[in-house]
Amino acid sequence: MTSYQKSILGIVILSVVILVGSLWLYDKNLKKSKEKASISQLGEKVEVMASPHVEEGSPHAPYNSNPPTSGPHIGNKVAGSGIKDKQIADEIVVHSLEHGAVVVWYREGLEQSEVDKIKLAFNSSSGKKIMMPRKDLEVPLALVSWGYILKLNTIDQEKIKEFIEINNDRAPEKEAI
Repeated sequence: MTSYQKSILGIVILSVVILVGSLWLYDKNLKKSKEKASISQLGEKVEVMASPHVEEGSPHAPYNSNPPTSGPHIGNKVAGSGIKDKQIADEIVVHSLEHGAVVVWYREGLEQSEVDKIKLAFNSSSGKKIMMPRKDLEVPLALVSWGYILKLNTIDQEKIKEFIEINNDRAPEKEAI
């Protein structure tokens, strides 16, 4: 066998390995997605509002929950994942929700020890997630995903983690948050 033939054979073998590996990963991810879809989302179901794109600062229909779970949003901005030290406009956060984010809102002014418990649960969970304070929150903690809300009067780290992992990435659009 010539060196040229060996090279071609090597390329063919490598291509087959890559193809088989890709199919295996695709199948694994598909099964994982189906398993997740079969699990009911946590929280109270909130009617999904019409979700038109609006200009920043322009008036729009009021949201049907506090914090919002869907509705009018700015079409060219998302909040970005991670822990935020100040509240981001609802119209931006709702766009992140539409992309599959879970938002962990805590009442502004909550004791730092309670915020630290929330951060610990937030950081130990996986998925598309945002954490931030909220000025007009009637409970210490509200967990929100597209069309779902779970309000908590106490900091339950297991419930926070469970909500994030079950409810994230289950929204109309699968894009960056």
